Amino acid sequence: MKTIFKLLSIPAACLFINTATADVLPVYCDKGDLLNDTIAMANSGDVIEVSGVCREAITINKDGLTLNGTKGSVIDGTSRSIPLTIDGAHRVAVNGLVIRNGIHGVLGKQNASFKMSNVVVKNNAVMGIRLEGGTSLEIQDSKVKNNKVFGVDIDRASELMVTGRFVSKDNGVFGMIFSTNSSGTFKNAEVVVKNNILGIQVGLNSSLNVADAKTVVKVNNNQSTGLTIVSGSSLLVFEGKIIATNNQFNHGVSVNSNSSIDLDRGGTIISKNNGQDGIKLENSIINLFNMPGQAGSNIIVKNNGRHGIGAFTESVVDLSSDSFIKSRHNEMSGVLVDNGSTARIINSKIRDNGSNDIELSFGARADLKNNTVDNIICDTSALIRGDADTTCPTL
Repeated sequence: MKTIFKLLSIPAACLFINTATADVLPVYCDKGDLLNDTIAMANSGDVIEVSGVCREAITINKDGLTLNGTKGSVIDGTSRSIPLTIDGAHRVAVNGLVIRNGIHGVLGKQNASFKMSNVVVKNNAVMGIRLEGGTSLEIQDSKVKNNKVFGVDIDRASELMVTGRFVSKDNGVFGMIFSTNSSGTFKNAEVVVKNNILGIQVGLNSSLNVADAKTVVKVNNNQSTGLTIVSGSSLLVFEGKIIATNNQFNHGVSVNSNSSIDLDRGGTIISKNNGQDGIKLENSIINLFNMPGQAGSNIIVKNNGRHGIGAFTESVVDLSSDSFIKSRHNEMSGVLVDNGSTARIINSKIRDNGSNDIELSFGARADLKNNTVDNIICDTSALIRGDADTTCPTL
């Protein structure tokens, strides 16, 4: 027979919970209780309170359960299993737990839907968190760190929403990756992705939405590129901000293979002190625009090891309305437009860069209006138009 207590109040730490009143089932792992046994007897709406270190592979395959950790509570995979699997279940909540030492730390599959808050997922052999098969997760105020391959892997038409402060750091390859028709939304969030080999990748027809003015995404101190949008994927920054700094060997932000970035209503990218380009585009597009009467979008690129913005292979840089670029003190060009790429640049300040402020090379096109630019240089195959005093000495 299970021991049942009536829940009279919800602890402040338990941010996600399934019902206003629920049966509470205590599990004392350090005293020999098995969490899987309690899950097997629990009913939808029950709250399972976990204490101690549970050395089990936990599977939740029924709807409406909540796992609440007490101080110091852990689910430990002991290196041979997946500590926590959500298999097809909906309305599941996991709060206040450390999840560690598994193959993957957390696996969501088979169209599962769950929430996590105040969790730490660490020291797993492959992924910290993996979602697959149309699964959705909302995660708040949590950390993912020291996983051998990816911190967070969102795959196969799955969805992730991040709110609050979320950190993914010190993972073996990507801090976060969205792949194969998957999507992410960062809302009312501070997202910090640092000290990975690569920060965030959005790839294979996936999308990422920075949804509001309160949201800041920081991709810092990664060994390669901070943020990559690739293979038909898209990033929308609506009022929010991307900050890419000190990514060591490659770019702050890169957009490749028919992908796009849209900055709207004050959406901002700040990319500085990166090893190569602040923003690199290849066969891709970046749009800066805003609705009438709303704040213009902007890009600030400075102190990068190569170009502030590099647009290669039929890429497009397109500014409209009150949007602008500030590009200064980059080692080579402030803005490079190359190999059939096009740039419409307005209201911008592109000055004090190492070689040229704007460089139009093989087959480039540019429309320049109302800018402050110290020097422009062009290949003989380039075309330029704009303000009456716009000139273009040949390379």
